[in-house]
Amino acid sequence: MANDKGSNVTELKSTSCCVEKCVKKNDRMNFCTEHYAWFKEGLVSKTGHKPTDFDKKFQAYQMRTGKKAA
Repeated sequence: MANDKGSNVTELKSTSCCVEKCVKKNDRMNFCTEHYAWFKEGLVSKTGHKPTDFDKKFQAYQMRTGKKAA
């Protein structure tokens, strides 16, 4: 409805990452740099939610990238 004539309401976009408990600035598709990589690997959904098999996918991601848990 922000496009209606006479309306002075504008939609504000979030400036922080959409993943739960992340306060970093978003860089791509509403994700911070780290969580965008997670999104590309299937560790988080487009809306920032973790899948039911997150632990399994995260362990495989760590093995491929050599990154330790934060």
